[in-house]
Amino acid sequence: MSACDKLCRTKQGLGPDTTATAAAAAAAAAGGGTNSSNVMTTMGMRFMCAAAAASKDASSPSSSHVSEQSKQVHAKRKPFDKVLIANRGEIACRVIRTCKRLGIQTVAIYSEADSHALHVRQADEAICIGPAPSLQSYLSIPKIIAAIKATGAQAVHPGYGFLSENKLFSKAVEEEAGAVFIGPTEYSIDAMGDKITSKKLALAAGVHTVPGYQGIVKDGEEAARIAGEIGYPVMIKASAGGGGKGMRVAYNDQEAKEGFRLSTEEARKSFGDDRIFVEKFIENPHHIEIQLVADTHGGVACFPERECSIQRRNQKVLEESPSMLLTPKTRQAMQEQAAMLARAVQYRSAGTVEFLVDEKQNFYFLEMNTRLQVEHPVTEYVTGEDLVEHMLWVAAGEALPPRLTSNPVPFKGWAMEARVYAEDPLRGFLPSTGQLITYREPTHLMGSVVEGEEGSGVPAVRVDTGVYEGAEISMFYDPMISKLVAFGTTRKEALKKLNEALDSYVIQGLSHNLCFLKELARHPRFEKGATSTKFIPEEFPEGFKGVKLMEQEKDHAVASAVLMYLMKADTLSTVEGQLASNGRGDLHGGERLFVHLGGGRGGGEGGKEEEVFEVMLDSAASTQAGTVIRVTPVEGGKEGEARSVAVTDIDWELGEPLFRAHMDGALRTLQCLRAHTLGYDLFFGGAYLALRVYTPQEQSFLGYMLPLLEVDKSEFLQCPMPGQLISLAVEEGDEVEAGQELAVVEAMKMQNILRAPMKTRIAKVRAVVGASLKLDQVILDFAVQKGRMEEGKERKQKQ
Repeated sequence: MSACDKLCRTKQGLGPDTTATAAAAAAAAAGGGTNSSNVMTTMGMRFMCAAAAASKDASSPSSSHVSEQSKQVHAKRKPFDKVLIANRGEIACRVIRTCKRLGIQTVAIYSEADSHALHVRQADEAICIGPAPSLQSYLSIPKIIAAIKATGAQAVHPGYGFLSENKLFSKAVEEEAGAVFIGPTEYSIDAMGDKITSKKLALAAGVHTVPGYQGIVKDGEEAARIAGEIGYPVMIKASAGGGGKGMRVAYNDQEAKEGFRLSTEEARKSFGDDRIFVEKFIENPHHIEIQLVADTHGGVACFPERECSIQRRNQKVLEESPSMLLTPKTRQAMQEQAAMLARAVQYRSAGTVEFLVDEKQNFYFLEMNTRLQVEHPVTEYVTGEDLVEHMLWVAAGEALPPRLTSNPVPFKGWAMEARVYAEDPLRGFLPSTGQLITYREPTHLMGSVVEGEEGSGVPAVRVDTGVYEGAEISMFYDPMISKLVAFGTTRKEALKKLNEALDSYVIQGLSHNLCFLKELARHPRFEKGATSTKFIPEEFPEGFKGVKLMEQEKDHAVASAVLMYLMKADTLSTVEGQLASNGRGDLHGGERLFVHLGGGRGGGEGGKEEEVFEVMLDSAASTQAGTVIRVTPVEGGKEGEARSVAVTDIDWELGEPLFRAHMDGALRTLQCLRAHTLGYDLFFGGAYLALRVYTPQEQSFLGYMLPLLEVDKSEFLQCPMPGQLISLAVEEGDEVEAGQELAVVEAMKMQNILRAPMKTRIAKVRAVVGASLKLDQVILDFAVQKGRMEEGKERKQKQ
């Protein structure tokens, strides 16, 4: 039985008649007949991991935020009785959270791939709307309209992405389903959702804009011609785009043509609209946006800015509020222009006006997002306002309170958000799919509060997520795992909390970008606030190669590995008296251990060779309050200068993923990724580390061990991530040059070009266009020259 055969479920009284109606409506929308056996009403038995679901209820730290406050007095008890969320993942869970607080019943929609998703578990009702591909489910307007009618939802919140900025959807919600669209009107979406039209309207409203071509570009040749007229570099953008999709920067004609092709494909598949335009790309700007909420009574509330300059491939990575760049005068001017634009298009609901700002405070309108932004939590933190609640009341026809519309919304403190993705930074940020084997949020920080006038009891950390331990990250949708948000009375405090949260956030089972986020959060330039949209390209010109730890951090990692090793040995030696330590696990009496520190996953120390340390307990310096460990680097058989690590307050239990201790006065948090007989694989400071602990005798035996041989994969082109093969640019027998395009693979709505690693010939094509590919699946065979193969074998033999 498919997920869509199990069509509808309820927690609170969806009766048989309504259930049958839901089944009939959704089946009709999908083109099938009605069958009452397709309906299943459950009380949770269809769902596994009840404990995981319970951990995400309205009382959990991550779902009940003091930063989302109800400060408004309303004539009605609640804006609506039932709301359908036309989205999935974390944003659906976020909307559900506010609805629950207001006493509003919620309806989730889901695809077959999302039948066990968190938003489905949290909603009061859920209805399946089709197969996994977005075009057949979350982008299917007829199926969603059928779900609205079947469930009797009074209003629809679109979240972000998918159909949130689709004028046809907003129109269908109100005219076909007879429900309220919790967002702007069809006119506003059309005016601002289309980036070409929005620029013309912005100019007419007196808003500063970026120079560019205001028409639709027909093909790659025209894109190159227009780009040449504007002057390189240019930005090639989808008119209906957003979220970094359908966007490419071009510095020459070839890149313009290629960018047009890729942007067109991404835009068509992500937004159902492949119109492209070209504008001047402003070098080294800040990307700063103004959040606003407008009502139907002429009121516009302008919130403090969000700094969104830390981006990779035009997709935001870290956001914060306020910005280090803006002066109060510039902030006010940007807010005024944002309000002017909102009034010009008769805007209602939450929206965001994005600007590019240079170092001289000149700012230019970029676009207006007619929806709730991904990064809205930072605004909620610094203002204490619940933006989702304001959207609900505005949609219900109520006016915004004067405290928000009479003057720009005041703010306190500082907030930062890190987007946590299922992607592998050490493999070019390729998307990752699979099961979350271990998933532990930094609850100790989520439960703590920020004190003082600026904090007012707000939680130090907030996690907005749509996953749980055991959940699957699918290849069909955006790879976001969560949004990790930290708050402090100052920027320094907020950044400190963010770093602590990144250290304590345990995600195992698939690749993720915590290592990259940690490298950004600890970067000296970011600490100073010296950011721009060029930050990542400038600081990582050759790509991200892994975090490089400082000397003291390495000492702390070595000391931690030894302490974990000793605690394990001590436990084993005392289990019913059956095991003895045999001299292992004892640093007393001058005994030594040797620790080998290397980069785990090939990226912990930037590919550097293993480092060796001799470790001893400094009994003379140790006290009852703490232990002092002497760490001595050993290189080429020669010992370097010994260094001491003072350790107190060790918090770790065998088998637990987090090891915490104060080292040299600072709290250190390490993650145990994997335990080995002779050591551990750890995640510390963003670095993946392989640490092995040896006795002196074992250390002496290592000299007789043969090195591992590397596997030669130069004969194949392998798929670097699970995805769909969109195109092949070569055939069997073709001669190709190094860097030449061979294939395009689409994963999680992003298209990735695979290029030839060398000059070679295509010997065999093993995959067909349209096929779903697995990780490392062979796409092409190369005709590697015999001489090269023999050279490779000789090189291995010499090793």
